[in-house]
Amino acid sequence: MKRVLGSFLILIALLGATHAHAQKNNRFERFKAMKLSFILENTNLSPQEIDSFKSIFDAFENQYHDEVWILKRKVWKEAHRPFDTMSPEDASNFINDEYRLEQLGMTIKHKRNQELLKVVCPENVLEILIQEKEFDQVILKRMRNQNKEERNKKKDRE
Repeated sequence: MKRVLGSFLILIALLGATHAHAQKNNRFERFKAMKLSFILENTNLSPQEIDSFKSIFDAFENQYHDEVWILKRKVWKEAHRPFDTMSPEDASNFINDEYRLEQLGMTIKHKRNQELLKVVCPENVLEILIQEKEFDQVILKRMRNQNKEERNKKKDRE
């Protein structure tokens, strides 16, 4: 009986972990789809360029997410603990990790851009980069407005 109960609890824990991972992955996939859609709607790529771009975009966004974004998020969460509990060594490690991940991110983006230049005309690659920055600004503005609304709702409740 104890084995069955233990196995059942392990199964529930695994399913919960799998569900949490799937939710995070779904969020990333939705974000990636929004970004791709935004870029395609605001550029004038040929059908051939669109196909090439989608393939390159998907591969490099996945690589950036897995190798940089997830790790940066983990590093930043660790850095947000109170400074008086952080040793000089921990602070130095944070600075070095952040730098290393920024460099890796830039390297991934540079490789992506070089791959794009092989199949998309340079003017359109530049337009893609501009639209990527514009998308970031739109998302940042949306997040700021959402945070402001949440603060206002909290004030109203008090």
